[in-house]
Amino acid sequence: MDEHELKNIEFWRLLCPDMSITESESLQIISTLGKDLELRSSDWSVCKTVISEDGYFAYDGWFDAQLIDRLSDCFERLDSKKIPCVFAFVYDEFWDLVLQLDPLLKDLIGDYDILPAVWSWLVRATNQTAFSPHRDQVRDVLIEDEDHLDYLTIWIPLTDLDHLSSSIGVFPASLDPDYEDATPDIRIENMQDIRSLQGKRGSVFCWTTQLAHWGTKQSPHGPPRMSVGYFVQRAGAELVEDDPPMDLSKPLSVKQRLSIVGQQIINYSREADDDLLRIAAALIK
Repeated sequence: MDEHELKNIEFWRLLCPDMSITESESLQIISTLGKDLELRSSDWSVCKTVISEDGYFAYDGWFDAQLIDRLSDCFERLDSKKIPCVFAFVYDEFWDLVLQLDPLLKDLIGDYDILPAVWSWLVRATNQTAFSPHRDQVRDVLIEDEDHLDYLTIWIPLTDLDHLSSSIGVFPASLDPDYEDATPDIRIENMQDIRSLQGKRGSVFCWTTQLAHWGTKQSPHGPPRMSVGYFVQRAGAELVEDDPPMDLSKPLSVKQRLSIVGQQIINYSREADDDLLRIAAALIK
C-alpha cells in the first residue's frame, strides 16, 4: 500500500465503482435511516427480552440483500489489493449501514451517539480466531433508565453464518456469575451454557459491553467470514472511548474517514506490521 495513493479519492472510486463517497452532504441526509424498515413486532419482542435477560440478541434479515452483496464485494476487492478491510469505512455505505439501524437503536437506547470505534473482519481458517473471549468493557456500567441501555456493540455479518463459519460465541448474562460486576474473569464451568450466534448475512447481532463473547474458529471447508462492527452509547452517557462521538449530521471528508480508519488500526489490529502502523499514523495527521 502507498500512503499517498490511499489519500486519493479517485483511487477508492476506481477500486469499488459501485460504492459511493459523498463529501458535500452529510451522511444522515443521504441515508435511508431505516425509513422503509419496520421492526417485526413478534421477533423484536423476543430480542428485547433476550438482551434484557442474557445480554445479547440476534435479529435476522434487517438489511437489503443487494446492499450486503455490494459490501461483501467491496471486502473482496480490498482483500485482493491486500488492503485491510477496515478501509471499507472510506465508503458511504458502511456508515449508512449503522444509520439504517435508527429505529432499532432508538427503541433500545433512546437518543444515542455513534462512536468512531468501528472495525471489520475477514476471517479465514487459521490457527487464530477473530478475537479471543473478552468483555468489551471491564467496569461497572451505570444504567439510569431501566427501559434503555447505555452502551451497545453492533455486529453485522456480510456472509451467512453456519456450522462451517466463524461465528460469535457468547456466555449468556443469566448464567455468568461475573456479568454484573463486569470483571475480566470469564468462568465457564458448564460448556453447555455457551451459545453460538448464527444467522443470515445482513442480520443484526447486538450485545452489551459486559457480555463475555468471542469469535469461533472458521472451518477450512467454508468460505471466509466477513463482518463489520460498531459501538453506540446513550447520548450524554460517560464516554467509554477516548475519541468523541461521530457527528454524522455534518459532511465527512475522505481525510476524516481515513483518520478514523488509521486510529482503529492502531487501537485494534492484532496483525498490523510496522509498515501498516506507519501508514495508519500518517493517516491520522
